[in-house]
Amino acid sequence: MSTTLNKNFLSPNGFRLIIDREEFADLEYFCINSSLPSVSSGAISQPYRNLQNTYPGDKVEYAPFDVRYMVTENMENYISLFNWLVSCSNEQMRFADMTLNILNSNNNVIRQVRFVEAFPVSIGQLDFHSQNTDVEYIVGDASFSYSHFYFVK
Repeated sequence: MSTTLNKNFLSPNGFRLIIDREEFADLEYFCINSSLPSVSSGAISQPYRNLQNTYPGDKVEYAPFDVRYMVTENMENYISLFNWLVSCSNEQMRFADMTLNILNSNNNVIRQVRFVEAFPVSIGQLDFHSQNTDVEYIVGDASFSYSHFYFVK
């Protein structure tokens, strides 16, 4: 019988995103939200007499990797994502590996998730409001496609 040694729960605010390209270093510090994408594998149905049997599928599908980030005052990180997305659509594919570091309660890396050959597929709108009474800094959303992800550590 297996016994769980570490009974601490995973904190949702302990993470750091690293994009393995020098021009996106700003995104690491300003990333405020990220989700580990869902993974699915279809099932193959095969009828046999009066039964409907299902078997594991032959293809794993990964959902897009979505992040939310604080937009810098001069919009450098938004513009670099914009330029990356536009360059990809102009047939100048520029892939980058991305690493999501998951941290424990002492801010030490306990897991790393590597997204292989990632590239942006969408960046969200930026909302400007002139009637806000409090300063609410602008956040941006970006969605990345990638070939697959795996756990490094």
